[in-house]
Amino acid sequence: MMPSPIHPDKPENYGENKDGNCKQSKDIPDSDVCEDRTSLRELWWQFISETTCHGFGRVGTLRRNKLQGLLWLLFLITSMSTIIWFLVDEFKSYYSYPYLSKTSLETFQRMPFPAVTICNMSSKNKSRSSKTEKDKQYWFSVSTLAPFSSKKVDWNDSYYQENGYFLPSSAEEEFNMAMDVSKFILVSSFDFMNELVFEPVLTSIGVCYTWNGDGKVTTKMSGSLYNLHLVLDIHRELYEAGLTTTAGVKVVVHEPGTTADPINQGFVVGPGVSALASVTKKRLTFLPYPFKAFQDGHCLDTKAGDFVNRFYPQPYSVGACKKNCFSELIYQNCGCVHVSDSVGNRTVCSRFQFSECYVKEMVKLLYRDVQSDNQCNCPYPCEHVTFDVMVSTNQFPSDIFAQVLGSYLNISEERIRSNFLEINIFYDKLYYEWIRQIPKYERIGDVLASIGGQMGLFIGASVLTMMEFVEILCLMFIFIVKRLGSKRGNSLQDIEA
Repeated sequence: MMPSPIHPDKPENYGENKDGNCKQSKDIPDSDVCEDRTSLRELWWQFISETTCHGFGRVGTLRRNKLQGLLWLLFLITSMSTIIWFLVDEFKSYYSYPYLSKTSLETFQRMPFPAVTICNMSSKNKSRSSKTEKDKQYWFSVSTLAPFSSKKVDWNDSYYQENGYFLPSSAEEEFNMAMDVSKFILVSSFDFMNELVFEPVLTSIGVCYTWNGDGKVTTKMSGSLYNLHLVLDIHRELYEAGLTTTAGVKVVVHEPGTTADPINQGFVVGPGVSALASVTKKRLTFLPYPFKAFQDGHCLDTKAGDFVNRFYPQPYSVGACKKNCFSELIYQNCGCVHVSDSVGNRTVCSRFQFSECYVKEMVKLLYRDVQSDNQCNCPYPCEHVTFDVMVSTNQFPSDIFAQVLGSYLNISEERIRSNFLEINIFYDKLYYEWIRQIPKYERIGDVLASIGGQMGLFIGASVLTMMEFVEILCLMFIFIVKRLGSKRGNSLQDIEA
């Protein structure tokens, strides 16, 4: 619809000189110039008077009341500047991929129980690992006690050559030197069901024992009276020098199907102690790229179609990644890997290589890892499960129980107090906490709703209001094109004349 030629707010002499005549232009009739210039202004003034955008109509009072018009012009400029600032900020926020955190509780009638791995602080049985003093000297040299001894292993001694110290180690050899599980785990039950099966597993600290590694066990009970109950005998008299200087066990509660990392995970229980371990399960779900799941980077989307798990059949984890990375770095310098590292068909370190190269390189890597984590690219997975464990302890056993147990096993009460311990691992509640990130803008409608809210608040504009601005711009563009075409036509006529 073309605008009307007369605007109610336009003064009578609008578009004229002070003497009432149209502005002159050489060789162009005054009526044409006056009509053209008045039409452009009329388009704008009609838009101001008819637009549904708040404030524009009030600016029209500038012709009748300058103070009122200037105030409304100031209000309009302020509102327009504010909405532009909000729009820019909204688009910047959208392309920064913001997210929100959502927490919910997932309940079960029968809840899957986690895997539990038990490690004796000395994984080796001294009666099997050390036949002579020279064997003891070797284990001492690769233990945490090595700095306290001035004695060094004499590798020129033929004893070490004759007893396989220069041959690659094997998993079978490690299992043969381990504590006997039947003598280590004396009592085991789950929800009052006995005869639990613990599978031996080879870890970075030696042989440990895992129960429910396949995750088939479930429970409908919670509380310290139920779930997993263990009584252990650590046999500290058979301890070999190793990576720890304490007596007791390391317990790791972890997701079934994963390998425990007893060096970096778990809690410890010493002899003469009864431990109650209350377990709470948490599921963490982060948003993959391009969202920044963490302040300093992205998570690894293990469910992406192009993801390749180098640790199959074990799931990806930061611990598995770092262990593999360290193993590769040590292999480059030592030419061998630890017996617990499953890295292809690479050579396993002999005891000589383990002592003279592997241990030293591992210490260097751990030191560099503390200083900077750039040596291994091991991002957190976008989804993983954790188990928070709260442990409380009490003295074990009571005097009466020590007497009864000592009489039953034909051992002294002193040995019971210095070697026996009790562990109860149980769910606090039959639900887990699911913490997940969700996009702040899940649909384009969320962005439009936010923009529309800001525009409605400051200038009362809607989508139809925006179309009014598009319409006036189009009309003004058409007008200018026609005017330029008219001038070009007049110029050609002058040339021909």
